[in-house]
Amino acid sequence: MYRVHLVVGVGSLLLFLATGAYMLFGFPELYQQREEIRMMYRATHIYLLMSSLINLMSANFISRVAADLHPRLSSIASLLIVISSALLAAAFFIEPQEYLIDRPITFWAVVFLLAGVLVHTILNTLMLRSKRN
Repeated sequence: MYRVHLVVGVGSLLLFLATGAYMLFGFPELYQQREEIRMMYRATHIYLLMSSLINLMSANFISRVAADLHPRLSSIASLLIVISSALLAAAFFIEPQEYLIDRPITFWAVVFLLAGVLVHTILNTLMLRSKRN
């Protein structure tokens, strides 16, 4: 999963930069003076950064520790993190334009990201404790 996290992390970071440029050059036309839509774009833009950073950290840490204890559970957690990046990319382009206040794509992306990070954290904690004993 090292390479997957690395590729998704770098790709998400590039997408973060691209969406920043997209907002910088096209924002007045995008949100047409509706601040709530502007905030939806900005929030998802920052979520993309969060997702890319978590994927980059996962590439460097998770592959070395958590996969040793429960490889299948670690793979599922990594998959959740990777899927969340794809969902957040989709959410950036879909939800503000459709004016979806509930933001279901973003909601599930953040839930997947949270679940993946929590599972990896638990596995890493268990792994470190088992190495001490």
